[in-house]
Amino acid sequence: MGKEDLILQMFKVAEKKAFQLLYDTYYETLVLFANQVTGDSQAAEEIVQDCLVKFWISKRYRTLESGLDKYMFQAVKFSSLNYVRGDKRKKILHDHVIRETMFGDEEVEDENVEILEVVYKVIDLLPEDRRYLFLLVFVEGMSYQEVADQLQISKNTVKTQLSRSLKFLRETLKDRYNAFLLFFILEK
Repeated sequence: MGKEDLILQMFKVAEKKAFQLLYDTYYETLVLFANQVTGDSQAAEEIVQDCLVKFWISKRYRTLESGLDKYMFQAVKFSSLNYVRGDKRKKILHDHVIRETMFGDEEVEDENVEILEVVYKVIDLLPEDRRYLFLLVFVEGMSYQEVADQLQISKNTVKTQLSRSLKFLRETLKDRYNAFLLFFILEK
């Protein structure tokens, strides 16, 4: 029995000990891997910690028969790539805000910020699972397939949940904010 099989078996008996073994076995290697992708050692540590904790909390070990190595490296890879995408988006958004602030009309910028706040408040009204899925696709920039792989659901489920989320947002935001919602989504 290999170490990954031992870890999966231990989760069925003693979760805390299994998590400690999982952490001891994978942490350093996964941090090095994440650091190669992100180029940021602190972010790499946070990404790996999040992936390990999500694996435990979501109880993925119950459905994972084998392939723990593959699963952990894929989870860290997707999270690292999302971090890199998000970091680029933040830089682009920051540059845009700076340009608007320095050269744009302040009243228009204030109104856009208010509209964005309204959109995010409505997004927060979505059920937790749908909100998480929506943010992964439209804020983190993940593809439907990446989200499906990460959450271990079908691509069609991702599409269906996003469709329901968008319908809710359109109905809730009404006409005034729908154009801004469309812009927000197309920024992806």
